[in-house]
Amino acid sequence: MATNSPSSTSDIIISSSSSSHQMETSHLPITAHKLNGQNYLQWSQSILMFIRGKEKDDYITGASAAPETTTSTYKKWIAENNMVMSWLVNSMTADIGENFLSFDTAKEIWDTAKDTFSDKENTSEIIQIEGILHDLRQGNLTVTEYFNTLTRLWRQLDTFEVHNWNCVTDGFLYKKIVEGKRVFKFLLGLNKNLDEIRGRIMGVKPLPNLREAFSEVRREESRKNLMMGSHQQLNMAESSALNTQFGPFDNRQKIKGGSVDPHFSRASPLDRRDSLFIYL
Repeated sequence: MATNSPSSTSDIIISSSSSSHQMETSHLPITAHKLNGQNYLQWSQSILMFIRGKEKDDYITGASAAPETTTSTYKKWIAENNMVMSWLVNSMTADIGENFLSFDTAKEIWDTAKDTFSDKENTSEIIQIEGILHDLRQGNLTVTEYFNTLTRLWRQLDTFEVHNWNCVTDGFLYKKIVEGKRVFKFLLGLNKNLDEIRGRIMGVKPLPNLREAFSEVRREESRKNLMMGSHQQLNMAESSALNTQFGPFDNRQKIKGGSVDPHFSRASPLDRRDSLFIYL
């Protein structure tokens, strides 16, 4: 039976370490949301996602504290802490990043950025989003586009509105209440041609959740679009059949406006009298 030699095991470890280092030093942009003083929420979520993807979030939460300088792990900690610091500073605009160059740890940078740039109450953002939601209707949007717009705004609202519940049950109940209100908002903003499916859903007890309601409405929209397309094709087919049988209406001369059918003008007076009933 074959066994792994010490050298092959060592090669695997080196290869794994090299791969990890390449991932951490890749030239992919850290975030598309550079901290500019006005976008702390977007920046913090984006950079946190990046740092967690590198498994280095302990350096900004404080879970990875600096070891004693005499320990064998100190040098590695310094290197990784500085790497996270560079990620944070490079994800800021130049004028803001300069203010953090003299900091000693990634956690200090993270905490100071939060204290300096975050709007703890987020009042203005919440008012703005609530105003957009209040006025939003389906209009010219498809059901899917309308639903996606709503859910994007609701996610932003959830990010700004942070509630610390004393009881898990209270938090769960609050989410159910919010979900129900959002189902009503989605349904009430639909166009008139979806009144029937809206009434059906609102009559269901218990009320479906948001995604179930969206799925039902989207299917109804697809059904209506399919029927409308079939109806239009049928009308076009009937029109084409009539044109083939009788010819275009515009090519037939009429009596109105002084136009006289050539056949009518060449006919005898008696024939014209009999034919008059046809043309009238």
